[in-house]
Amino acid sequence: MKLFSPLSYLRIKHEEKGWYDYKIPLAVSLFVTVMYHSHASKISLVATNGLLLQVNGLLQVLIGFYIAALAAVSTFSSPSIDEVMAGDPPTLLEKFRGQKIKVELTRRRFVCYLFGYLALVSFMLFCLGMISVLIGKPFHLWLVTFVSAEIILWLKTFFVSVYIFILMNIITTTLLGLYFLAVRFHQ
Repeated sequence: MKLFSPLSYLRIKHEEKGWYDYKIPLAVSLFVTVMYHSHASKISLVATNGLLLQVNGLLQVLIGFYIAALAAVSTFSSPSIDEVMAGDPPTLLEKFRGQKIKVELTRRRFVCYLFGYLALVSFMLFCLGMISVLIGKPFHLWLVTFVSAEIILWLKTFFVSVYIFILMNIITTTLLGLYFLAVRFHQ
């Protein structure tokens, strides 16, 4: 589907990419999830200074940055940016005339995929945070009539683990994108 085509970034293959996309975000989200579960009563999710509002404030800025970076990279004029990446370049399986072919990505294509992905995922996380803030308290009040406090704690912990994993994925991928913009494009 065209609306979710920026998620093609996740199909890009490279030996280091798994660290930024999954391993580091998973490790940090597991640590934060354990800390949250242990101290859930002290950590607010939807209050005025809660986690979701704080992250949404950051995401508002980042979404604009990602779109601006995508526009800049798309229009940047330099022959070296359109060369296949040096060393072991990232690859992507694409359909061409009914057959799948393995394409080695140029710097421009890789970074465009990266910032398109970041813009989409940040927007989706922003929407998730906004919806959670809007319905969080009423949903909690409705839920307490049906399930125990322990189950609610586990549901909140699960939500936090998924939310933090996506947030950490955004952070690590952003750092990778900044590395390419600040260092690799000029080498």
